[in-house]
Amino acid sequence: MELSERKQKILQAVIDEYIGTAEPVGSRAISKKNELGLSSATIRNEMADLEEMGFLIQPHTSAGRVPSDVGYRFYVNSLMRRYQMSVEALEKMQAIMADRVNQLELIIKKASLMASTLTEYTTVVTSPKLTSARIKKIELVSLGFGNVMIVIITSAGIIKNQSVELNLNDVEASQLSEVLNRRISGLTAEELTLDKIKEIGKEIDESFNIAPKVIINMLNFVYEAIDSLDYTEVYVNNAKSILSYPEFSDVGKAREMLAFLDNKDNLVKLLGSAKDGVDIRIGAENEFEELSNSSMITVNYSMNDKTIGRIGVIGPKRMNYAKVIASLDCISNQVDKILYELYNKEGDV
Repeated sequence: MELSERKQKILQAVIDEYIGTAEPVGSRAISKKNELGLSSATIRNEMADLEEMGFLIQPHTSAGRVPSDVGYRFYVNSLMRRYQMSVEALEKMQAIMADRVNQLELIIKKASLMASTLTEYTTVVTSPKLTSARIKKIELVSLGFGNVMIVIITSAGIIKNQSVELNLNDVEASQLSEVLNRRISGLTAEELTLDKIKEIGKEIDESFNIAPKVIINMLNFVYEAIDSLDYTEVYVNNAKSILSYPEFSDVGKAREMLAFLDNKDNLVKLLGSAKDGVDIRIGAENEFEELSNSSMITVNYSMNDKTIGRIGVIGPKRMNYAKVIASLDCISNQVDKILYELYNKEGDV
């Protein structure tokens, strides 16, 4: 759909104004705030043309106009200015990610918090679903005071760890690690059967002075750690932010939206259908009716150039698209960097 340069400038001015005010935009507001060199009457005529072409909507007679889904789409694809992240925003991101962690779950939660902090919208992040992941290595690290840290590294580079009460010195911890790696390394959760666990437990019982209950708890943790990779977890931050936007001032709409955000299956399906890179879905472009008055922007995060999860931002259709895209791009790059540094230490993950 071809638009003259003048119509494009007016459409851009209308959308920029509406994003900031949430109020229908009139020709006078555009003529006062934008150096277009056009009279209010000319702008009004052009806005009428844009409405006829489907880019603008007049919600009430004699009211100003608001962008349609088509108008927003043209704005995002052709008119949106590049957003430069502020020093303050970058400092916020660095502060959130400064405390380096070695658990994927915590990294994902931090990414969700960082996205909601920078954009001030609702964020949804999915964890990886790695159905074929195998146990690559198990390490037991003596922490002293009768505690041992069990560290499990999978073939997908995912690390799970947990502290257990186990009175072993460094040598014993290393010896037990050897037994576990010999018996468990290379197995999937499906292959780590109850019979296999009993066999391993018997060998440990014969070689180490460890209570049977502790052995079973330790092996159960190993099983649950690898089995949990078969499920996609969803983390939602700042869901109640929608209540601050006039688009959701209607109690019924607000409740419907909050109920949608509370449904894990909906969110997994929603983000699972997103495209790699930056994916922007405006209003009716979303597959769920509950999002017909909202927009969603997602980016993927990767490990070893393979997409393993997505970070999404959901807000009103008049969201600050440029800011959200810049923020998510920055977060995605940061998460990719952390995952690369964390899971490629051994070089062959």
